[in-house]
Amino acid sequence: MGGAYFITICTQGKKCLFGEVVDGEMRLNEAGRLVQQAWFALAQRFNTLVLDAFQVMPNHLHAVFVLPGPGLEPALAAATGAPIIQPAAQNFVGAGFALPKNAVGVGLAPPASGKMGTANRAPTMGDVVGAFKSICTIEVNRILSRTGTRLLQRNFYEHIIRDVEELESIRDYIIHNPQRWLEDPENPDAT
Repeated sequence: MGGAYFITICTQGKKCLFGEVVDGEMRLNEAGRLVQQAWFALAQRFNTLVLDAFQVMPNHLHAVFVLPGPGLEPALAAATGAPIIQPAAQNFVGAGFALPKNAVGVGLAPPASGKMGTANRAPTMGDVVGAFKSICTIEVNRILSRTGTRLLQRNFYEHIIRDVEELESIRDYIIHNPQRWLEDPENPDAT
């Protein structure tokens, strides 16, 4: 099912691992840059995924992404540059399976064949978030020289974006989030 989604994902224990906000500007450290790189690599992993607003903060991140398909409001598709995909007739029964694509550029090499493979079904919001969280955890734990440590909280905030007005409001919130860090409820030093 298609849709536009706003998500917020926090680090485990809300630890500030991705950098710091200085004078209303987010300054990413190496872990933060890896998180950002992993996010943008998702478009290679899920070829129909449309990435929109995105912001890494010291201990969380905000993102908007679109999964084209039936259910995606045409005005939202137009506002995000997502294609409008009509439902196709399905002549098979059961769940499809494909090996996951490797995320190029975040430490995982493409398969020896050079082919990335594709699934025979559209990705879900859970597929996108799950892949992202897994890739981030592997890469950040590698640079922090730790194993078996949870990087991100298990749960995350999700919201289905219903119209262009809401999309614009959420984009504004994400873009200006570093400027509001001192009052952010996720900031452990907020007063």
